[in-house]
Amino acid sequence: MKLKFYFFILIFNLTLIPAQEINIVKYLKQIESGEIEKTRTEAKALLREYPNDPSVQFLNAVITSDGESALNKYLSIYNNHPQSRFADASLYRIFSYYYSLGVYKKAESYLTKLKSEYPASPYVKAADRNIPDEAIAEAVKTEQPSKQKPATQTAVAEEFRFTIQAGAFMNISNARNLKSKLEAEGYFSDVRTKSVGGTIFNVVIVGKFKKENEATALLNNLKTNFKLNGRVIPL
Repeated sequence: MKLKFYFFILIFNLTLIPAQEINIVKYLKQIESGEIEKTRTEAKALLREYPNDPSVQFLNAVITSDGESALNKYLSIYNNHPQSRFADASLYRIFSYYYSLGVYKKAESYLTKLKSEYPASPYVKAADRNIPDEAIAEAVKTEQPSKQKPATQTAVAEEFRFTIQAGAFMNISNARNLKSKLEAEGYFSDVRTKSVGGTIFNVVIVGKFKKENEATALLNNLKTNFKLNGRVIPL
């Protein structure tokens, strides 16, 4: 009888352990690399197999091209799976959606939720921007376009137009290690953050070029000497 009791307790406790979410980082990296159609196909299969998994639902939202439909999917993840791995990323996406539309009061309300409910989230920093007053923003839209920047400023901005994305990492240490290796070989390198599907990646860039073919030449060299599968991107 006592053995049966302990067996019952074990089964009961196992039912309380939340199921581990599907790891979708691989698919987010595919999107970042431009393999969107491949990801769409794989995401459909995942959704059929794991329709209730919040990470899979998040991936589905990321590949949804219609903004309003994607918004509703992010809202569903935030409302129904607040402890999900991508709940804060969903909230950030909701904030970004309203901010991009100029619906600043609503954007601010979701930014407040992000800061209060997920204070340690990296998206708090990513969303850290001034929220304009909607009345002022509307007035600015009706003003005359600002004068063109001086020619000297334009020339500086256009001097270097391309760089190479050498790698994208979720772990900042890996990004810094690659940056150090590239700099040790005499290359200019930097680490920048980039939000891909609501996930923040640390992107390592190398070199600055005026022409795309100049960047391509270095890219081939990096593939040979560093075994990097990079790509040329605009600055």
